Amino acid sequence: MFAKQFGRIIRAARGARGLTQGELARRAKVSRTSLARLESASPGAVQTDILDRLCHAADLHLTVGLDPRQEERLRVRAEHRHRLDERRLRHYRLAVDLATNPEQAPALIARAQAVVELWQRRGTCSPDYWTRWQEILALPPARLAQRMTALGEWENALFQNSPWSWAWT
Repeated sequence: MFAKQFGRIIRAARGARGLTQGELARRAKVSRTSLARLESASPGAVQTDILDRLCHAADLHLTVGLDPRQEERLRVRAEHRHRLDERRLRHYRLAVDLATNPEQAPALIARAQAVVELWQRRGTCSPDYWTRWQEILALPPARLAQRMTALGEWENALFQNSPWSWAWT
């Protein structure tokens, strides 16, 4: 796909500058056959150094960009990953607090349990979430802290739907 587009760009630039294939090929130090194949409808594989030399010889300054929709998708995915990483880090910090502050841990756990009970009563999330969180929150604080840092296959899902979100707002 890119080679075809590049071939059209080179052909147009060559035509605009009044160059023959032979002249541009000589300037770029590539074979005329390679240039002709590139400008054809089916160029096949083309080495990047050939593309660089042709651009230089045709005085082309190209930049390659993504389709705006692809850029937006990549941006949104990066933001999502960043949010998950932030939540993961918050969970890890909270796990440290639970493991190192035994006096404070029961109150923190009770508040998270109240959030999970609210989810269950209101039906605001899937039973998969609240049942898993109920199981995790029923553990002793030190074990709960360990479990929060190793949630396994459900890790990202549980970080997204966390009863601890109040703790870091």
